[in-house]
Amino acid sequence: MIVISNTSPLIALSRIQQLSIIKHLFKQIYIPDSVFQEAVLQSNVKCQKENILKAIDDFIIVAKPETIFSFKRKLDFGERGVINLAFDKQADFLILDDKKARNEAKELGFKVLKTSTLLKRAEKLKLISSYSDVTRELEKINIYLPK
Repeated sequence: MIVISNTSPLIALSRIQQLSIIKHLFKQIYIPDSVFQEAVLQSNVKCQKENILKAIDDFIIVAKPETIFSFKRKLDFGERGVINLAFDKQADFLILDDKKARNEAKELGFKVLKTSTLLKRAEKLKLISSYSDVTRELEKINIYLPK
């Protein structure tokens, strides 16, 4: 299964020490180099950078998209990279939280998951004790997930 993630899921899960959820659900994921740049190189949050770098050594693969698609919507650098890489890799799933990006990806035929969906699956699989507890933990650090 080929899964490609955008920046926001990595930021959210890395800041609460829960990136392993992604590994348990998918074994490995890809991120475009633009997401690496946003989540690691441009970040000033030490735990975020460190946790994502550890995950890159373990189950995250950074790749540079070859496709350069012309999108209907105005998407940010990372979102464009995710969808471009999805074309290259023929991805099974994209992890995107931004509504415009999710809509664009769906219209292009991709299956899209949100971070909240991952957390709900993690709760069902007993990887986390409670979806509500994790979302409250995220909200304490001003990270709010789309419902």
